[in-house]
Amino acid sequence: MQENRRYTDRTPLDLRSIFRDLARSWWMILLLSLAAALLTYSAISIVHKPEYTVSTTFAVTTEGTSVNDVSNISTANSIAQKFSVILENNILKKKVAEELNMSSFTARMSASVVPESNLMILSVTADSPQRAFEVLKSVLRNYPEVSSYVLPSLVLETLQQPEISGVPSNQLNVAKYMSYAFLLTMMCVIALLTVLSWYRDTVKNEVEFTQKVDADLLGTIWHEKKKKKTTSMLITNPALSFRYVEANRMMASRIKGRMDKKKAKVVMVTSVVENEGKSTVASNLALALAQEQNKVLLIDCDFRKPALYKIFEYKGKTKKDLADVIMGKETFEGLLKLMQNPKFCIAYTYHSLNNSTEILSNGSLKRILEICRKSMDYIILDTPPMGLVADAEEIAKISDAAILTVRQDMVLTRDINDAIDALNQEEEKVLGCVFSNVYPQLGERVGRTSYGYGNYGSYGNYSKADR
Repeated sequence: MQENRRYTDRTPLDLRSIFRDLARSWWMILLLSLAAALLTYSAISIVHKPEYTVSTTFAVTTEGTSVNDVSNISTANSIAQKFSVILENNILKKKVAEELNMSSFTARMSASVVPESNLMILSVTADSPQRAFEVLKSVLRNYPEVSSYVLPSLVLETLQQPEISGVPSNQLNVAKYMSYAFLLTMMCVIALLTVLSWYRDTVKNEVEFTQKVDADLLGTIWHEKKKKKTTSMLITNPALSFRYVEANRMMASRIKGRMDKKKAKVVMVTSVVENEGKSTVASNLALALAQEQNKVLLIDCDFRKPALYKIFEYKGKTKKDLADVIMGKETFEGLLKLMQNPKFCIAYTYHSLNNSTEILSNGSLKRILEICRKSMDYIILDTPPMGLVADAEEIAKISDAAILTVRQDMVLTRDINDAIDALNQEEEKVLGCVFSNVYPQLGERVGRTSYGYGNYGSYGNYSKADR
C-alpha cells in the first residue's frame, strides 16, 4: 500500500530541490559540456578535410579580335561557357597528371563566367595550396593542345596571375560548432538531471514525508544560514533565529510527550547516513529538555566518529573518554561533564574506535545507563548512522525509544523505512522522525501550514495525536 502510494500521489514539482541538485552537479554539467565540445572538435578534425582553391581570371576572345571589342563580348561569352568541356576532358587531366607525376587526378576544376562580360574565372581545388597552384599552372600550359579540337579559335588572355593561399576554401567555424555542442549538451544534461531529481524517491518536503515515511513527523527543523562568526548551531546561541530555536523546542516538547507516554527514559538519536544532523538534533533536544528543569544526560555513543565535543567546543583539561570507561581502562567517576545548566550533563567520546561493535556487546554501556537512570530524568544517546555500521542496532537493544533524523532530499525513502523497520524489529521503539535542514519550496512562505507564529513560520504537519 505504501509503495503504490509513493508513485500515484506524487506531490507538485519542488523547484528548490531541483535547483539544489543542479547546483550540486554543476561540475558534472560543466565537464560533460566541455567533453562534448572537445569531441566535436575531434570529430571535425577527423572527418573534415581542408581543401585549397587557387583561381585566375581570363579574358576570352577569338582569333582576330581584341579584348575590348564590344561586338565580340556575346560571342566570347558563349565560347567561355563551353570551356568546361575542356576541363572535363580526360586527355587534359591525363596530361596534367603525367606532368606533375600524380598517380591519379584528384583535383577539381571549374570555370565560371562573369555575367555580361567575356571574363572567365578558372579555379582549381586540391588538398594542399601548393598542389592546387601546380595543377592550375599545368592546365594553363596544356589546355591549348586540347582546346584546338573543341574550340579551335579560342584565345585566353590572363588578367590576374594565380596566387597561393594558405587559408582553406572550405574552412569551417569550429568554434561555432563547439559552442553549439557545449550548449546543447548542457541543456540535455540539465534536463536529464531535472528528471532524475524529480523521480528520485527521496523526501523533499513535509507533504512527501507524510506520504512516504512509515513514521510520524516529530518536527521540522528549517535550514538555518550560519552567520560569518557563528559556528555553533545550539539553541543556546543567541545569534540563531527565533524560528530555528522554537522549532527545536517544539520538537523537544513533542518527543518529551511521547517519551512520557511510553514511560521511556533512554532515547537514541540516529540517522541513515552521515551528515543528516543527528548530533545537532540530539544536542538541541537535550538542551531543550534541560531548559524545562529536567535532569538530562547527553551521551556520545558514536564511537567511530564522535562529534559532541566539537559541537559543544569542550576544551577541558581533564578529558575522561567514555570509550575508555566502556573498555575498562577508566572508572566511571568523573566521566560526566556538568554544563552551565546544573541539570545538564554530557559524557564525551574523543577517540574513534574501529572495533566499536564488539565493545558495545560487552554490556558496559548498558551498566552505565542503569546507573544513570537512577539520577536522570532523560538520557539522550547520539548514535552512529544506521546504514554504515551495526552499532546503532546494538544500542537500540538497550534504549527505550529511538528517533530517526531525516535530512531533506538526501536519503532514498526505502532506506529510511528500512532503518525504521530495523529499529522496530523487536518492539515498537521509533517515536518518529525529525525532518532536518529543510528549505521551503520556492514561492512558499514558511508558516502557511499549522502552528504558524506570525512572520516566524510554523513547525510543519504532525500526526493527529499531537494536535
